Amino acid sequence: MNTKENRYTRAFFLLVVTAAFSLLAVMVDRATIGPNGTSVGFSALNGAFANAFGYNEVFDTVSDVMMGISFLVVISFAVMGVKELIRKKSIAKVNRAILGLGIIYIAVAIIYVVFGKIPVNYRPIIPPGETELETSYPSTHTLIIVTVMGSAMVAWDRVLSNEKLVRILKIAAVFVMAVGVLSRLFAGVHWFTDIIAGILFSLTLITFYSAWSLN
Repeated sequence: MNTKENRYTRAFFLLVVTAAFSLLAVMVDRATIGPNGTSVGFSALNGAFANAFGYNEVFDTVSDVMMGISFLVVISFAVMGVKELIRKKSIAKVNRAILGLGIIYIAVAIIYVVFGKIPVNYRPIIPPGETELETSYPSTHTLIIVTVMGSAMVAWDRVLSNEKLVRILKIAAVFVMAVGVLSRLFAGVHWFTDIIAGILFSLTLITFYSAWSLN
């Protein structure tokens, strides 16, 4: 198998793992440990993490900042894409890596909408200033931060020629992902399995993107 085929194989494997994990999150060890008697899968594991951390406003804010940085990265690629489109006068001639980013951003939006309608889990708390329960599976912050920054690491290799700049950007991306995921976990606004699901969905999308964007 060539490299592209290997990457597609890994992507489909991750897709199966993500789907299986989501199914298990619905079925395994489900108990009413959430607010207002809402039920949660993997209740022993999720309950232990929720009890250990509780709500932390500082980490909640930090995770918002990391997601804001991710949106800036999305804007930067959007600007690249528009400039290429204007210069080349055909969307078919726009760099394949940039077009692929648009596709996975749409995929992220679809996942957000679909799981917003499917209450696999509700948040472990009702945050200050809010009165209604919100769905929390998968963690949207984790999904956006990891998908955007992880795919950006792939895209920078494809669209930038300055190797030193690419290295710096990749280090920054890893930092944003690590801080974003950990702060979201410690913020206490998601169950542990919501975070894991966000990472699994992200890795699946990134791996598909990495395979597709190869020439």
